[in-house]
Amino acid sequence: MPESVEDLTGFLPAQIQILVQTVLALYIVVNPSGVSSIFLGLTKELEPVERVGVALRAVLTGAVTLAAFAVAGSLLLKGLQVTQGALQIAGGIFVFGVAFALARGKEHEFFGSVNKAAEQGRPKAVAYYPLAVPLIAGPASITVVMSMSAKSADFDAHVILLISIAAVCSLAFLSMMRIVKLRNRFGPGVELILPRIMGLVLAVIAIQILIDGVAGLLPYFYEAATKGTG
Repeated sequence: MPESVEDLTGFLPAQIQILVQTVLALYIVVNPSGVSSIFLGLTKELEPVERVGVALRAVLTGAVTLAAFAVAGSLLLKGLQVTQGALQIAGGIFVFGVAFALARGKEHEFFGSVNKAAEQGRPKAVAYYPLAVPLIAGPASITVVMSMSAKSADFDAHVILLISIAAVCSLAFLSMMRIVKLRNRFGPGVELILPRIMGLVLAVIAIQILIDGVAGLLPYFYEAATKGTG
């Protein structure tokens, strides 16, 4: 985490510092505002009660998916012999694809026909795709939880990670409920503007994930180059 964040939380107990930093990291990559803007467009034909149900199913499914990767993340990385750097690069590419589509208002080009479920008479299915996966539990958030899981040295660290997942998913639910109120207050322009703005934010996040991934692989490149010239 940036030093500025550590400075702000420096007066807190160590475990609370880790919790705050983990929640911030997850919040940035899950991007509840971005999820909410897409949620608004996908559920515009639903009744208010149905919208709440879709939001609840989305965050619960996303939370369970992230928790599964948090619990088994380090084992999965070791089993597949995948480095954190490679995981970050793949996640960064995927997130940039989402960002590029959002910024152009072409979400359907990336996710495919996200309204297909609605066309088939199953509008509530959007809770699982694309809201839960890959928006809430997507490559970037999975990368974060798997990386943190691999770094977690004890049981307490894993508990903090699971609490962070629950907190961020709860914030995503609240954000989805809030954006519906904003749309009702300010009109349909909200669902046109917010995805573009969040696309730009996600693009910056994606580039940073890629940079971190490449930086993580530099030691492997250096070692391979050294062996080649040795």
